[in-house]
Amino acid sequence: MVAAVAAGVLATALFGAGAGKSALAGGCIGWLPNCWFAWRAFRYSGARAARKIVRSFYIGQAGKMLLTAGLFTLAFVSLKPLWPLAIFAGFGAVQIVSWVVPLTIGQHERRAGDDS
Repeated sequence: MVAAVAAGVLATALFGAGAGKSALAGGCIGWLPNCWFAWRAFRYSGARAARKIVRSFYIGQAGKMLLTAGLFTLAFVSLKPLWPLAIFAGFGAVQIVSWVVPLTIGQHERRAGDDS
């Protein structure tokens, strides 16, 4: 969510309120479906729940894709003024953060493990 807000603030500062609103919407379009996926995919744990875990991952991913498409449709239909590039920039910022943060945390943990 921090990336979505940061994209909105940056777009507002550079291009105005319309771009900021579009960038924030794009960031939320990236963030909300990820929340849905995490909620669905990580409901179960343990070896006995293996089938439920696999099923919940598939349902989570399908829901994430449908939610993303629906939110993009809603944004393009209802946002006025519409800044398409800002929407995609906000969405991209959230996606990049969701890939980079786990990688940097993993590197930090590996380095901490080497120091032991």
